[in-house]
Amino acid sequence: MGSMTTNALVTSSSPWFNIYGNGFGWGNPVAVRNGCGNKHDGKITVFWGLEKGSIDIEACLSPKTLEAMANDEEFVDVFII
Repeated sequence: MGSMTTNALVTSSSPWFNIYGNGFGWGNPVAVRNGCGNKHDGKITVFWGLEKGSIDIEACLSPKTLEAMANDEEFVDVFII
């Protein structure tokens, strides 16, 4: 993951592009992912989901960020049932 200015907001893609409706002759898509050149720490991408009304979320987090999240008790408490 390359470096990027902190506190940046980047948008891309288009809600009008039917990501699951395009056929390339490989069968129906089951997921959407960005290419390796389009990743940086903290980037979150949201796509329309395969099922109507659903969304797909891709989060790009560095090992350092993941470790910090795992060690943050307040953050982790939200996800512990």
